[in-house]
Amino acid sequence: MALFHHITIFGISEQEKADFLEAGVEFREITRGPRGECGIFEIEEGDPRWSKVVAVIEALQECDGIPKKYRVQNLSMTAPIDEVMRQLKESTAALKKSQPEPKWLDGYSGQTIDELLSLEGKYRTDSLVLAFEQAINKKAEQKGLQTLTDEERTVLAVEALEREVNNGGYHQFFLNSSRQFAPTVVRALQRIGCKKTASITQRAIKALGLADITSEEIETAMAGNDERRTAKLNRCDDAYYKGAEPIADRLFAFIKANKMAIQF
Repeated sequence: MALFHHITIFGISEQEKADFLEAGVEFREITRGPRGECGIFEIEEGDPRWSKVVAVIEALQECDGIPKKYRVQNLSMTAPIDEVMRQLKESTAALKKSQPEPKWLDGYSGQTIDELLSLEGKYRTDSLVLAFEQAINKKAEQKGLQTLTDEERTVLAVEALEREVNNGGYHQFFLNSSRQFAPTVVRALQRIGCKKTASITQRAIKALGLADITSEEIETAMAGNDERRTAKLNRCDDAYYKGAEPIADRLFAFIKANKMAIQF
């Protein structure tokens, strides 16, 4: 099988371009870099133009400080590069499709922190962070909220927001008991690297029009109808869904990096 050659000529001059064109070359692309233009073309060894092209390449000289041996990049392959890339894309997609999707972890069942972390890749990340939330909530029920570390509170705040907003928007986050995390959720999102979601959430909190962001004040505010507030929260919902930051992945990475501060 004759090989295809994907050839780049660095620092190509107008005369050299004319020489290649006379040899029958059809340039795929002419690009400009810091040291002049580069001519890119492909040709098969069995092509009747091959010997002429080789002769032009061999006649190249040093140009603008680029030694002759470095002026040509010749990548040999069994098919044109577009075909090679298409085949690679198809084989990668087929391989990915053939691999089983991670399973859903059916809740926390007494695993240690290291045991949960070891399930990465075997179970969906969102189900793993949910298990961490459940374990931390269990600890809070047994020992009290005051025993939780800042890192553990970060997990609870982010998970509460993720669950409620995905189910019913910011309106549901503020309406349910998840509103207890409103004073800390923006900082929690910033800590795990979700700055876009933190900014959106800050706008949603501002839409409440409260001077004091407490669970009680939020409950009172949400008890009344306010069309302007609802419109603002709806816009925040739209921004949240369109933003689509990988919150679960970043929260899991945060847990791994701070596992010494998470105990249950």
